[in-house]
Amino acid sequence: MLDNMLKNSFLKIAFLFALCLLMLSCKDKLVSKVEVKDWKQIKQKGKLTVLTENSTLSFYELKGKKMGFEYEILDTFCKAHNLELEVKVIDKIEQFNHLLNKGEGDVVAANLPIELNRQKILSYSIPYYHTYQVLVQRKSDSVIKEPAHLASKTLYVDKHSAYEKRLVALQKEIGATLDVRYKRSLHLAEDLIEEVAKGRIRFTLAHENQARLAKETHPQLDIKTRMSFEQKIAFGFRPKSVELKKKMDTFLRSYTASEEFSQLKKKYFDYIENETIEIFLTPKGAISPFDELFKAAALKYNWDWKLLAAVAFRESRFNPHARGSKGAYGMMQFMPGTGPSFGVYPNSSPEVQINGGMKYLAYIGKRWNSIVDERARMQFVLASYNAGVGHIEDAQRLAKAAGLDPNMWENNVELMVTKLSEPEFYRSELVRCGAYRGHAPQYTTSVINLYDSWK
Repeated sequence: MLDNMLKNSFLKIAFLFALCLLMLSCKDKLVSKVEVKDWKQIKQKGKLTVLTENSTLSFYELKGKKMGFEYEILDTFCKAHNLELEVKVIDKIEQFNHLLNKGEGDVVAANLPIELNRQKILSYSIPYYHTYQVLVQRKSDSVIKEPAHLASKTLYVDKHSAYEKRLVALQKEIGATLDVRYKRSLHLAEDLIEEVAKGRIRFTLAHENQARLAKETHPQLDIKTRMSFEQKIAFGFRPKSVELKKKMDTFLRSYTASEEFSQLKKKYFDYIENETIEIFLTPKGAISPFDELFKAAALKYNWDWKLLAAVAFRESRFNPHARGSKGAYGMMQFMPGTGPSFGVYPNSSPEVQINGGMKYLAYIGKRWNSIVDERARMQFVLASYNAGVGHIEDAQRLAKAAGLDPNMWENNVELMVTKLSEPEFYRSELVRCGAYRGHAPQYTTSVINLYDSWK
């Protein structure tokens, strides 16, 4: 009997040992599969997966369109190689390398500065942009103009980021201690910029290109104080993705020298807010130079023409040649990806622009037909015109979950729109379009107040 027990024990041990060998073998195969994932495997799959962050510079959604400076570069690369571009939004900077080496992504796009000490764990493309770090602070505070004046001041940055490394180096340079702190729930530079804008913290660091985009939304910010030398911004790859890096470098050398790339940079960083080519005079007693056009367009959809005119005034001050951020154009400020769907292009006549704007508003209005209260329905339409239907639907779901009325705008859904800039809300499973850092509530109020004053 003892012999049988020993025999059974031996068999169990042998089985477990064999099982362990099998698991290790499978693991080795999986690791090997990740290690060799390169251009050939990507082409066979027909898809490039980018690991990115939900920020204005990298990737975001606006009015139903996927956008972002880095996203558009990669989208152009994929179209040139007949690849689908898959986007995976990552919350924490320290997760990028881990997920990249697990094979869950092929490229990192997160406004990465090239760091020589990291090139053994992360391979970089040739740079496609050059920028530098700046101090982000409020104009209303005692403005710091020199980095040395930050001695003993409290600054918030993300842990393990290039900004933290810069502050560590800065302490040695100025021979003084900085009070560097972290907010566990805030992992993006853009989140911390929001904290500065709202007066919750005094200082953070950001790359100048990202800070400049944030300043469009928050004019109260000061971003003039330079904190670093110029840095090269690039995409990141697994070190063994040699062929993918070669393909990207070849593409970037050509693309960054193209007129298309110049226009992309202008769209995100160097746009012209108002480029007046022709002056339109407002007749005495009229609201605008285009009253008759507003009346004719609104009549087709049973709208009040003065409400349509109020939208045009808020968007462009009735300027058919206005140019806005992210490439928005014309009197109704159409985005490049939306305008052609409604027959509106940058060189369209005022009549075409107004008719296209009215058609778009009517199109959005169909989504909110279920809103019974007429004024609330108007507010939902205006907010959607400004932010996109997706973000307003996100806020509606959050409002319902918070016990608020999802069919009322004032003091209900509008409150949740303002929360969409905060990570604990925009990372909710109820949110599908990510962070929203615009001013849809203020926009909606200003349009309605203007409309009421004209009635």
